[in-house]
Parts: sequence; C-alpha cells; structure tokens
Amino acid sequence: MAGEQPGPAPPSTQVGTPPSRVAPSTQVGTPPSRVAPSTQVGTPPSRVPPSTQVGTPPSRVPPGTPLGEKLSASVGIIAAMVLAVLVNLLVARHYRRWDWTQGGLYTLSDATVSTLRALEEPIRVYVLLSEGDPLTLSVRHLLDAYRAETSRIEVDVTDPDRRPAEFLAVQQRYGVVAGKTEDGRIVTDAAIIVARGDRPHFLTASDLVEVEDEDDLRARPRLEQALTGAIRSVLRSERPLVCFASGHGEKSVDVGGAGGLAALKDRLNKNNYEVVELGGGRGGHDHGDGDDDEEAGAAPKEPAPKEPAPEVDLDRCRVLVLAEPSQPVPPRDVARYRAFVERGGSALIAVGPVPDESDQRYVNLGLSGLLAAAGVELRSDFVFELDPKLRSTQGFGETFSPIVKPHPITEALVKAADLGLGPVLTVASSLAPTKSGPVAPAPLLVTSDRAFGMVDFFGWARDPSEPKPRDGDHPGPLTVAYAAELPKPAGSSAAHGPRVVVVSSPGVLYGANWQSPELRGTAVFVESALSWLAASPPMLDIPDKPAVTAGLRLSEDSLSGIFRYVIVYMPLAAAFLGLAVHLSRRGSERRRGGPDDRRGPGAPAGRGSPGGSEREGAP
Repeated sequence: MAGEQPGPAPPSTQVGTPPSRVAPSTQVGTPPSRVAPSTQVGTPPSRVPPSTQVGTPPSRVPPGTPLGEKLSASVGIIAAMVLAVLVNLLVARHYRRWDWTQGGLYTLSDATVSTLRALEEPIRVYVLLSEGDPLTLSVRHLLDAYRAETSRIEVDVTDPDRRPAEFLAVQQRYGVVAGKTEDGRIVTDAAIIVARGDRPHFLTASDLVEVEDEDDLRARPRLEQALTGAIRSVLRSERPLVCFASGHGEKSVDVGGAGGLAALKDRLNKNNYEVVELGGGRGGHDHGDGDDDEEAGAAPKEPAPKEPAPEVDLDRCRVLVLAEPSQPVPPRDVARYRAFVERGGSALIAVGPVPDESDQRYVNLGLSGLLAAAGVELRSDFVFELDPKLRSTQGFGETFSPIVKPHPITEALVKAADLGLGPVLTVASSLAPTKSGPVAPAPLLVTSDRAFGMVDFFGWARDPSEPKPRDGDHPGPLTVAYAAELPKPAGSSAAHGPRVVVVSSPGVLYGANWQSPELRGTAVFVESALSWLAASPPMLDIPDKPAVTAGLRLSEDSLSGIFRYVIVYMPLAAAFLGLAVHLSRRGSERRRGGPDDRRGPGAPAGRGSPGGSEREGAP
C-alpha cells in the first residue's frame, strides 16, 4: 500500500542469512520470552538458584564422607600394604630365574647346584674384566645365578681401567701380571680369580670361551665349567693320587687323540686329581731286572727323550688304574697290585680280548689273581649283541649300548639316559662271578638276552658273516662291568673297604668318549666309577653349551656387495616406494572429490546441497 513503511522482513526471508544462522537473542523484534531467563531484565528473585541468592542460607550443603567408608578405605590400604610385604617375603624365600637364552646359557647344571649348596665357607670371586669386554655381561649374569643358589658367593667386579686402586690391591695380593695396550687399556693374565682365603684359582679368557672354528668365528661358552671347577679346586685341601700302571703294553697317559688316555688325564687334573704313571716291577720305575731285557747281558740302550716316571710309592695312590695291558702282567706285579687292594686301596681294571701275534688265540694276561680279589673272572670270548635296539647299525654287533643296572656308580647315567645318552662299548669279553670270591660283585652293565659270547672268534673271523650262537658259546644276558666293595682291613679307620671296578672293554678309557657328544654317556660312567673308587664327590659333569657366532668375517667381495645394497639398492627401493605411495594417494583424492570439488569454498550450493531447493524457488 502506498505510504506504508515496509516492516522488517520475516526471519525466513532475510537476505543472505539462513534462518538457522541467526541467534534468537539477537534477532530484531524478538519477543522477551525468547531471552534466556538468566539474562532477562527484571527477573524476580525466585528465578535465581537458591545457592546464589544473596543472604539465603546454604540449606543443601553436601554431607561429608561417612565414617564407614573412611574405615573401609583405610582397611583396604593397610591390607594392600600387608599383602605387598607378604609377596616380597615369599619371593625372597622362593627366588626364581628364567633363562630365555639359546641353549640355556645361564641355566645351572645339577653338578653346579650341588656344589654351591654344599658350600660351608665364603668363596670370593674377583672379576678383572673391563666394562667393554664382551664377556663381562655374561659373567655377571652367570654369577647372579650362582648367588641365587647360595649366599656364600661374594663377587667383586674390579674394572682395571676405571677402578685402578682396587685393582692394584688385588694385583698385589694375588700376584696378577698386568700390562697396557697401545690405546692405554689394562690387560691381565687372569680374567677371574676364585679364592678361598689365601688359596686362589686363576681363570684366563681361554678358560671361559672355547673357539671352535677361527674361520667362522664360532665360540663355545665354558663359563659354568670354568667357574664351578675353580670353586671345587679351592675347596679341596688335598689332591687324590690316581696311578696308572705301565710296563705291560699299556698306553701312556700322555698319548692324545681318540684312542689315547690324555683326555682322561686332563679331566682328572681339572677335577683336582693328581695323575702319575707307575713303572712295572717297582713303584715309580720301569722294569730293570735282567729277565725283563730283550737280550740278557746286552748293553743298556740310550734312554728315550722323555722325563722319567716319578718315584711314587704305590701305597700313596688313592686309585690304581690298569688300562688295557696288551702283554702278560708279571706275577710279581699282580701280587703287588693285589696287596695294594687288600691293604685298603681301590682299583679300576679295564681289560678285554687281546689277540696274540698269530691271531689264533687270546693272550693270557695273567690277571686272574687280581680279578679274583674282586670275585670276578674274565672269560675268553667275544661279545656280540643281536638286539637291534641296543646294537650299532654298523658292524656285526660288536658295538652296543649295554643295559645299566642300579648302583651308586650308575646314578649319573640315569640323567644322561634322559638326554638320550648311554654308555657305548666296542669289543668286549664277558665277565662272570667266581664261586669262591670274598664278596658277591654287583653288575653294572649287562647285555640283552639275545647277546652271546662267541668262544671260537678266530674261526668265525676267517670267514665273517652274521654271527649266530653255537654250542659252547656263552648265552646272554652277559655282564660286561662289575663293582665290588671288600671288607675293611683289620685296624682300618677308613669309611669303607677296598673298592674294585672291572670293565671288560678297555675302550671306555679312550679319549673319543670325551671328544664326541654321542659317547658322553661312556665318559660319565668312567668318571662316576673313579669318583666312587676315590670316595670323592662326583666329577664335574656339565654339558657343553651350543656354539655361537662370536663375530663376522667379511671378504672384499662381501664388502662390495654390502656397499651396493646399502648405497644403491636400498635408497632406490625407498624412492620407488615413496613415489608409488604418492601417486596412489593422488588418485584416491581425485576419485573421492569429483568435479564439484573444484568450485572452491565460495561457490553456491547446487541442487543436491542443503537448502538448495528453497533458494531455487525464492523470488
């Protein structure tokens, strides 16, 4: 109508502003009822919350925490503290360690655990390795395992480079030899010192690690063997004397290799035994009588370039070892050895079938008098094991695994059997108890029922075939090892009587048993027998840990290959991968956006946008 002033446009028709964007409190002409009550002018006091009214008392103050809840919370806190203390006490009394290393590097063997728990006085271990030495961390972890078993192990880690004053005190006390390298580091001749009072035992780095292959840099850790052996060494006040008889075709204890006795001697020395050789005829001397010379009245020959055997009284020996004599033992030596046993000595006799020079019969070793003291006789036969479960897959059954019988000597073999290891014998004769022996010997190793002792071995050897028992052969089961403990001599104060172990296969003493892991069961049997004879603690038998690669040897070709991979191939691969990811993301963004994404933020909404249909129909 003409003359009328245009009124305000309705909110839904305001130009450029959608109705939903205008706040009710700011729209022109909004009635007072749209204003929030808390901001309306003249609001009566009854609309103000009671807690904010001036002068109004706080009638709804929240009450305090009930006494029951306070007591319950206090009791809970005290119970948690008591539980934490009890858990710590339980953990302290039942300390446990878990070894997740390959091969159980820090898992202690039964021999080590028994040695540690039997300690009656403190043992101090000085570690003279620098912090940067590769062995330092392994030694510390292993010593932590030792201290978890006993509180009598005291460890003193002395870094010669960082703690020179403490190292100087140790050096002056134990006479450690030290020097400096070109870069100023201190090196010593001892990596670890194990001491009981003023009695030390020194361990070098070569004692702790055995390098198997220098080309491949493979090393076998021997930390536990070295440490436990050193502890046993300082604990023993005396070294039992083990005497090996000689002069009857026996091998020398210095002969190494798979068929020598040097490995056994080394094991005895490391277990704190003293090993000597006895000459035949007189203790400590070789045969020197005229009837022992090759030619009567012949001029003496030049002595061999070897130190003479030490003069040792046989009565000083703790154990006499007769290891595979290949010649008849003179009656005087047999009488001397038997007298030694009857006076309280112990003996290990390892004999077997010995063919004569003509290969027609066995040599009569003349040991029947000595074996009779133990109530045992050696038969003239050759044992064949026909049970496929016990015999070797090679040969005719002359190599076999005997059945182990219960005895203090064979206790360690039970644990070895759990690992699939047992004694292995090669070339044996059978043993039998005598009818008039002083005691009944106890069998240690026996064959199966299917085994037999072939009497006419030389007739069979002329045309060997699969062995079968014949008339006159000794049927199984056959005993190949006996143990006997004789009555104590009159007036003896010893804890036990003389002890004798007889094994009819001398190969049990060969070095191969300590060099080959498959023959470890035989080594355990021999060591257990010697420990029983000497009345000493069991010898230290710690399985070897698996060999590990201690380093990396690189050739020129390997270095050039590494250069190509690191400098060329790997950066190119990373660049191609980054380019592929970039192109993939760009393609994904284009597919999601479509053509409308290129309008920009100020472009008007189309038909599919919210409010678009209203704008299209607006005048």
